[in-house]
Amino acid sequence: MLEKSAHLNSLPKSPAGFAYQRHKPEETDLYKIIEQNLPSFQSHLSSADISLPRFVHEEFRSYLQCGMLKHGFLRVKCNGCRFEHLVAFSCKLRGFCPSCGARRMVETSAHLVDHVFPKAPVRQWVLSFPWPLRLLFARQPNTLSRCLAVIIRAIETDLIHRAGLTRDSGARSGIVTLVQRFGSALNLNIHLHMLALDGVYTVGKSGKAKFHRVNAPNQTELRALFNRVIQRVVRRLEKEGLLIPDPAQPWLDLDFHEPLDSLSAASIRYRIAIGSHSGSRTLTLHDPSFIRTDKHEKTLTADRDGFSLNAAVSCQPFQQDRLERLCRYVTRPAICLARLTVRADSKIQYELKNPFRDGTTHILFSPLDFLSKLAALVPKPRHNLIRYHGVFAPNSKMRQLIVPKLNRPIEKVKKGNDKLEITEEIPNLGELYAPLTWAERLRRVFNIDIATCPLCGGSMRIIADITDQDIIQKILDHTRGPPRSQPPPRKRSTAIQSKNML
Repeated sequence: MLEKSAHLNSLPKSPAGFAYQRHKPEETDLYKIIEQNLPSFQSHLSSADISLPRFVHEEFRSYLQCGMLKHGFLRVKCNGCRFEHLVAFSCKLRGFCPSCGARRMVETSAHLVDHVFPKAPVRQWVLSFPWPLRLLFARQPNTLSRCLAVIIRAIETDLIHRAGLTRDSGARSGIVTLVQRFGSALNLNIHLHMLALDGVYTVGKSGKAKFHRVNAPNQTELRALFNRVIQRVVRRLEKEGLLIPDPAQPWLDLDFHEPLDSLSAASIRYRIAIGSHSGSRTLTLHDPSFIRTDKHEKTLTADRDGFSLNAAVSCQPFQQDRLERLCRYVTRPAICLARLTVRADSKIQYELKNPFRDGTTHILFSPLDFLSKLAALVPKPRHNLIRYHGVFAPNSKMRQLIVPKLNRPIEKVKKGNDKLEITEEIPNLGELYAPLTWAERLRRVFNIDIATCPLCGGSMRIIADITDQDIIQKILDHTRGPPRSQPPPRKRSTAIQSKNML
């Protein structure tokens, strides 16, 4: 018997944590904004002769189906008391969906902490680019990949030299790069978060890896590295013919012909992309009490010509919780629903997490311009936003010696028995691991155990994958009825019990 959905609201806490409830995206401001304004946004683009790529339209369409039971779900039932509930499908896209972004954040951070980073100090390097390069990298992700290669080599070489070693000695570091596409004001801001080991590894004659720790760079060392990074990026772009050298100021040889160019350029420069006020600055709200006039220099930060490099955040080997929080920060979704509101005048207000130096606390968008900002945040398909370098690279010979190993139970067939039994654990299986399931993500972050029944504490299992619209409608019509108590299990007759015992 399928439980009524109204009964779910009164469920007690499960023995393992909190009872699962669907997050109901249709009740959020973001979902309402997109659902109500997407048709007018698409018609406005058509009238302006702007044709968005197919993957952007797919992002909007899939988001409106994410977490909605009417588009399909799983039926999950308890093996004990037969309690049952429905779990909606998700879009699993990388653009602006807060739910899927949060799931990806949890899984990625757990993977990095558990299966990538060894017990060694880790430092975050954040590299930002000037506005023209942000547009270039948004249009051409492959160009960003080639520039990233020279950036990573410069940082790794700096670590090797500060450890008193050379590349010829075989010393290598490990770096994980996360390409973040958004800024705090929902603007398109291509920048790099590089989580690097604060040291390098070498392999001795015994075949064991040895870690050589380095201290944090001083301001002089950071400035020298920063200038070297800028020089190599500029040289790389000039070699490809994208950056034209000029005695006064270099300029990009970039033609605006792709559909997303106008939306991306407006998002990067904090401008209104479409509508009657196209080209004007995005509206903002200011609080004079947050205006900062001091020119305090940030710790371990260098900036020049629109570039910026920061290396102030680090984690010690014993700070695994801090490292996981850092990984969650750099893999977080673009939009925070708690800071998004719709005003009485239909303007969309987004609160900044930290006010700007000029006192800006909120950004205001029209509904159409807000959708244009979301469209600019959607990454192109088949381009990874997470990259592994050095000893973390998949083809690195040192990876197996450094990354955390897993002890996996190996199933073997016991002689004289047809059933599989776990007889031993085989260590050092390296990277043979399964990604976190959705249930494991909920349990790790929110202490919600979806695999445990909230009524009896029994184990839940998936019994059906429902995608047929007729069946979906029948089940949803049934669950929308008035709640009723679950009938007690029927007692089996003595005759049936005796028969089963034979």
